[in-house]
Amino acid sequence: MIEKIGEKVSVSFLFNHINGLVMPRCIEWKNTVRTIKKVGLHYTLYRGNKLIHMFSVCDAHQFFLLSLDTENLHWTLEEIADGMTN
Repeated sequence: MIEKIGEKVSVSFLFNHINGLVMPRCIEWKNTVRTIKKVGLHYTLYRGNKLIHMFSVCDAHQFFLLSLDTENLHWTLEEIADGMTN
């Protein structure tokens, strides 16, 4: 089931200067740190004039959709999914 969240979160990420990849490593949300096991899709979109980077990631149990606002560098947890259909 997909659950819309829309809350600010803390994200630790790795930037690889050799290939230019940004990879989220862990998310801190509601006083819980969730370690990212896999980064799936990364894409960009515009919300008005703001460039937003979207990351689809997962830990051992859930999928997360994260957004990074390039204007203020704030991360938002957009959605959580458990892999089950709605």
